Amino acid sequence: MHLVFPASDEAVRCALASVMHVLGALEVDALTLGTAEIVLAEVANNIVEHAYATVTDGTITLFCRKEEDYVCFELSDHGSPLPGLKLPAKQDHDLSAELNALPEGGFGWGLIRDMTHTLSYRRSGERNFLRFSIRAQDG
Repeated sequence: MHLVFPASDEAVRCALASVMHVLGALEVDALTLGTAEIVLAEVANNIVEHAYATVTDGTITLFCRKEEDYVCFELSDHGSPLPGLKLPAKQDHDLSAELNALPEGGFGWGLIRDMTHTLSYRRSGERNFLRFSIRAQDG
């Protein structure tokens, strides 16, 4: 599957629905679909919110393929690079704190790291490339 869509909240929701529809038609199991949806939403929303923070007309390119035991993804954009040109580290949070004392953000990259089998980032020219795979639960 290959999609190019605007870097906006609404377009991300539509792209996620399209990917989930295609993967469902390819008989990807429900647990893997749910994992893919969470990771794709985190990654795409990070691109919209951070890579294109000061840009209103950016696009996101998404490639997806199903292999025997994995679903593989690549997202790319022309937005700002990740800080230090590397993936953010997973942050540990004290989840025993009072609900109103929990941090507003900082959970996304931990989820992405925990839910993917492989994960890599590179910057080539003016373009970001993020690749990841998710192991199929029935594979």
